[in-house]
Amino acid sequence: MTPVVIFSISGLAMILLVTTKKLGEGRKKCFFILNIISRGDIHIRRFYHHIIYYYSVGKEQILFLIKKQIPIHSKNAFNKLLTFLKEKKGQYIVSMRDSRLLRKQDGISEFFKNISEIKKENGEIHDVCENASPNDCSVELGSQDDKKE
Repeated sequence: MTPVVIFSISGLAMILLVTTKKLGEGRKKCFFILNIISRGDIHIRRFYHHIIYYYSVGKEQILFLIKKQIPIHSKNAFNKLLTFLKEKKGQYIVSMRDSRLLRKQDGISEFFKNISEIKKENGEIHDVCENASPNDCSVELGSQDDKKE
């Protein structure tokens, strides 16, 4: 039903436009409906040209932003990040040198001696623990001197 109504309304509108055009040619003065259509056409054409203008300008600005500005700003931010990290690294290296652990009487050499003593000691496992809790297995720490006895 709806298509029939739409078809009939559009047909009547076309017949009305054709008859007013024919009557307007005979007279020197235009009908009111033709003036409204002409004004509407002018306004729609002006609006269309504004939309096309803003689309082209916006497209150029977005492409400029994507191709030029974003790479420049990202490179700038990356360089700032690198310099910031270098400064922080320098601060931490200085603070590590001034650390309380390294200022002890034994110093670094004593630390390495302790590590070498730990490496010399070997642990012996008497029981093989499969699927057992860590408390069930017995581990004895001994040095290599104990093995020789």
